Amino acid sequence: MSGEGSDKAVLEGAGVYFLSVVEASQDCIRVISPDGAVEYMNAQGKSLFEIEDFDGRNRSRYWPDMWPPESRETVEQALRAAQAGHAVAFRAYCPTAKGAPRWWDTTVSPILEDGRVTRVLATSRDVTGERTAEAHRQLLVNELNHRVKNTLATVQSIANQSLRNAGVEPSVRDALEGRLMAIATTHNVLTDQNWSAASLRQIIDGSVTPYSSNAGQLTISGQDLRVSPKPAVVMALAFHELAINALKYGALSAPGGHVDIRWSIEPGDQLYIEWAERGGPAVRPPERRGFGSRIVETALPTELGGAVAVDYRAEGLRCSIRSPLSSLDKIDAFMPLG
Repeated sequence: MSGEGSDKAVLEGAGVYFLSVVEASQDCIRVISPDGAVEYMNAQGKSLFEIEDFDGRNRSRYWPDMWPPESRETVEQALRAAQAGHAVAFRAYCPTAKGAPRWWDTTVSPILEDGRVTRVLATSRDVTGERTAEAHRQLLVNELNHRVKNTLATVQSIANQSLRNAGVEPSVRDALEGRLMAIATTHNVLTDQNWSAASLRQIIDGSVTPYSSNAGQLTISGQDLRVSPKPAVVMALAFHELAINALKYGALSAPGGHVDIRWSIEPGDQLYIEWAERGGPAVRPPERRGFGSRIVETALPTELGGAVAVDYRAEGLRCSIRSPLSSLDKIDAFMPLG
C-alpha cells in the first residue's frame, strides 16, 4: 500500500476536516496503533524530524524504538499510560533522522471508541531553542551567584582586616562579621533556589542555630513558606540580631535556656511569628536602642508591611511579628514549600 493510501486508511472515518487540521499543524503529530506501532505522521512532523522515507523506515515501527536509549523508558511509560486510557506529557531528547540534536515536549493521548482505546495520538513540539535559552540563563545565574559569593567573602575579609588594623574592639568586629555571615547564609539559600525565593525555615535556622550550644535549646516549628529575596535578607538579619541578643543576655547564654520560634497562618492570610525565650537570666529593657533593635523594630516591619512587638519580660524576651502573606513575595502569590 502506498504512503498516501496508508494515511487514508489510518484516518478513514475521521473526515477531511480532521485531516486538514492535522496537516496544518506546526507540530509533529503521530497516530499510533494500540500495540504501539506508528501508523501515521503528518507532513510537518516528517519535516521536523528530517524524515525522508517514512514509509520505508518508520511506518509500523514500535514508537519507543524511534527514541534514543536515554529517552526510551520515558516514552514507553507515556505510551503505556495512554494505552490504559490516560493522557500524559513529557519532555525528552531525540535527534532528527539526520542527527540534529532536538528536545521535544510531547503529549500522548488515547483515542477512544465506545470506551475502548483504539489508537494513541502523540503530538511533539520542538522546544530545543527554549531549552538552550534556559540552559544559557542558568549558566549566567550560576556565574552571578559565584561572583556574589566571592564579593561577600571579599567584603568580609576587607571589613575584618580594616577594623582589626584600626584597633576596633573585638565585639564590634564580631558583630559586623556576624551580620555579614547572616547575609551570606541567606544568599546561599537563595542561590540554591536560583534567587526565586528562600525557605523561611532555612532563613531562621541559618540565622539562629549557629548561636545555640546544643540542638535542645531551640524549637523551630511552622509550615515552611517561600520568601522573596529582599524580605529574606531583612528577616535573616532580624533573626540574627535576636539570636545574638539571646546569646549575650538571654536564653542562649544559659545551659538550661530555650528559645521557641513558631509561626502560623492566621485568618485573613496573616503570618504570625513568635520568638519566646525562657530559662535564661532575668531580662531588663535595654538602656539604649542599637543597630539590632532598629533592624527588628523598624526595618523588619517596614519591609514586611506589618507590625513587630518586643516584650522584655523578666522570664524571657518575647518578640511577635505579624505580616500579610503577600509581603513575603511581592511578585508571586504565597506558595507553601514541600
